[in-house]
Amino acid sequence: MSIEINEDRSPTATLEELSRRLTRLEDVQAIEKLKYTYAGYCDDSYNPDGIAALFVEDGRWIVDGEGATLVGRDEIRNHFAALSERISWALHFVMAPNIVVSEDGTRATGTFYLLCLCTIEQTDDPEKKDAVVLTVTYSDKFVKRDGRWFFEELIGRTHQVSNWDKGWVEQQFRN
Repeated sequence: MSIEINEDRSPTATLEELSRRLTRLEDVQAIEKLKYTYAGYCDDSYNPDGIAALFVEDGRWIVDGEGATLVGRDEIRNHFAALSERISWALHFVMAPNIVVSEDGTRATGTFYLLCLCTIEQTDDPEKKDAVVLTVTYSDKFVKRDGRWFFEELIGRTHQVSNWDKGWVEQQFRN
């Protein structure tokens, strides 16, 4: 976890300063939990209602590997409902959070790494499945509404989507 705190760390910090620091730490923890909840919904057959509810109404989901820019909860929900047809199983490992909360505590940015193991239908024969490993770097924007954090924008940059038996050296992106 990374957090930028420029406040006075001396033993004479005021109760107000300590309260502000505690709130910032709680915000970072809530944002991490939001991201991990997103991953959990992805692992739950890409639960479309759960995923969509994590975004603000006009939130954006942009992932280059999917070639998709989705705007709004309805587009996000519909995308994930269809995705569960192609990906029958997935396990998302989200790690290395680096979260910066704005001074006013209403916005934040965060980066994360993803390692995902999944079972995806073959392009030429959807009845057959491949074991796949994929990696993504996320750069997300968050907003706090009514005391709760939401995704404002989730941006994923895909590094590789490789069949397990080929690996990223032999097959960086599967067909």
